[in-house]
Amino acid sequence: MTTKKPRKEKLSIYLAKDSSVYDISIIKTENSKEPVKLAINSGSAVLYVKREMPGTTPPWTKLLTKDQKLPDNIFGKSNTVGAALVIRESEHVFVLTFGSGFHLLKNESIERDFGLKVTLNSVDPDKLRSLDKASYDHNPLNSRTQSAKDLDIFELHIDSELDMLYAVTGASKVNVFGSHVTGRDALTLMVEIDLNGISAVLKEALARYTSPLPKEFEWVENINRVKDSEVIELLDMELDDTLSKPNEGSIWLGEPEIIDWESQIGYSFDLYQKTPRHVVLEFKDLIEYFQLHKKPLCVESLKDQTVHINNSEYQSFKNWKAYRCLYAEIKVGQEQYILRNGIWYRVDMDFVSSIDSYLKDIAAYQHKLPTYNHDREEEYNQHVTDLDDSYSLMDKKNIKIGGPYDKLEFCDLIKDGADFIHVKYYRSSATLSHLFSQGSVAAEAFVRDSEFREKLNQKLPECTKLKNPANRPNPSDYRVIYAIATSKKLPHELPFFSKVTLKNALKTLRALDYKVELASIEVDPVLLVKKKGKPQKKTKLA
Repeated sequence: MTTKKPRKEKLSIYLAKDSSVYDISIIKTENSKEPVKLAINSGSAVLYVKREMPGTTPPWTKLLTKDQKLPDNIFGKSNTVGAALVIRESEHVFVLTFGSGFHLLKNESIERDFGLKVTLNSVDPDKLRSLDKASYDHNPLNSRTQSAKDLDIFELHIDSELDMLYAVTGASKVNVFGSHVTGRDALTLMVEIDLNGISAVLKEALARYTSPLPKEFEWVENINRVKDSEVIELLDMELDDTLSKPNEGSIWLGEPEIIDWESQIGYSFDLYQKTPRHVVLEFKDLIEYFQLHKKPLCVESLKDQTVHINNSEYQSFKNWKAYRCLYAEIKVGQEQYILRNGIWYRVDMDFVSSIDSYLKDIAAYQHKLPTYNHDREEEYNQHVTDLDDSYSLMDKKNIKIGGPYDKLEFCDLIKDGADFIHVKYYRSSATLSHLFSQGSVAAEAFVRDSEFREKLNQKLPECTKLKNPANRPNPSDYRVIYAIATSKKLPHELPFFSKVTLKNALKTLRALDYKVELASIEVDPVLLVKKKGKPQKKTKLA
């Protein structure tokens, strides 16, 4: 007689924030049937089952049933079944969801990243199968990396300083969790279990949730997205306090994403004819606009205010809410928080200190570049070469390095044949991060890619041309200069995420044996107040 193999059950386990509240604060009881108490050996359990909606035939069946003689009800009726089981155990409240039961959860009532932390404390770091991450470098991009075989976390292509980890699947080291474990907000397991066995799983999960992360995953807590609605509300209140102070040193206004500077003539806060168009986004211009329109400078107003990008016809072709354009860094107690692209992040203070410490010894460029007073960077670069013939123009001389559209700008200027200068007018953290990454990639290609050098050599000025592009140049003979037009102190007052990108670029360039320096370009005060007004319509003569 064959023994029936025990069935594996899928458990999705959430932890409630507050164990003192009634179930109605955790479960959308209005969407469930009458609760049912279940008998378990430890703690208490109450089952909530979703109300059944009227069954419907799937809409795609119409294609197959029109003008056809088919048996009645051949396709059946679709119904989404789900349940949530509330278990009170060890002075904590857990919710296990089944089917579509997660729809019964009040999301604000659960601990964010509970499953992720339990998983990181339970998984074999060398036997991972999948991870979900979000980058917060240039633009926040969500992606998933999966493997058909076990890998460590870095083989799954995550950058510990530029990516935020928010879900992991891998081989379990904990017997009661089964063979594999997945963690995000929920802890997800496939285990052979009955109701009375769940208690042991919950106790083990809680113990691992309250334990420090293992050394391999300590970096995960360097930067965390704030998901708690109450904490976000608190941070917005702190931001309101900061906005009310005259010193806006920790607040900037900038584009929340990369934009095409060639296709726009400026920004405006509305589209009326007499409204000024600003060449760059400046926080002080927004303050003046609010003052002129008697609007309070606060989070509520920023979430309501629109920022328009104007095309050559002074029409809006893209817009954001001002809150998305705000870059703020605030401290609450000993914690540092960053607002970027409308999202709050908490930054570990040890991580902040390590970044600042790494950047403190970067050298300042010995040559003073001319004052920046141009609308476009290419105009400034041309201006520099017109003033001083020791500079050669490389701006817009792109090199194809891959497919037909894969191009790389080597640098903007070359001075004395050996200083590769990358110029950027500071507008936002995204533009600076792009600058640092581009400089690193270009310098690395110069050293390691002979085909790139061959193409580049055709565009280099005579004083820099390589005698034989096939030979690897000596990086110590060159300097990479990041030249930033800004009134801020470099690198101390750079946005935090830009500092992280600069650090990574420095590590790469120094490992290649380049010298790396920062140049601060003075900005003409006239540029900061420069505005463009929409032309008045001409009256047509009779």
